[in-house]
Amino acid sequence: MPKSLSHVVVLTEDLDAVVSFLTDVARITDVTPYEAQAEDLAALFGWSSGARGAFVGDGPGSIDLLEIPEAERGSVTPGVRLLAVVNRDAVAAGEVAAGAGYDVRGPFHTTAATGASMSLVEVVAGGIPFELVQFG
Repeated sequence: MPKSLSHVVVLTEDLDAVVSFLTDVARITDVTPYEAQAEDLAALFGWSSGARGAFVGDGPGSIDLLEIPEAERGSVTPGVRLLAVVNRDAVAAGEVAAGAGYDVRGPFHTTAATGASMSLVEVVAGGIPFELVQFG
């Protein structure tokens, strides 16, 4: 079972500037760029288009950066969007969360930055959005 956060999903208006800061100034290595598909972002965030993203770092504590599409700017605030916890059965964990009275969205099925299949459930606890994520 998970023992810590896996990664943090952060929304930005300038992907290149944040990646540059994290690699050149903060010296975080391992950058994996990706393209988030419009249909996935529509389901997850209600956005109307795809977006560029980059996974920065390796292992627990990584940052999943997602650039807010131009059409969504002004209505979407940059910053931390989700705290991700890897789970062996995200769908079942989401059902437990719903049964315990937490606000739950999903499950959603998409493709991770690595190309692997991914299932996730969003759970809000104490006003903080978490992502229960299952790879494979």
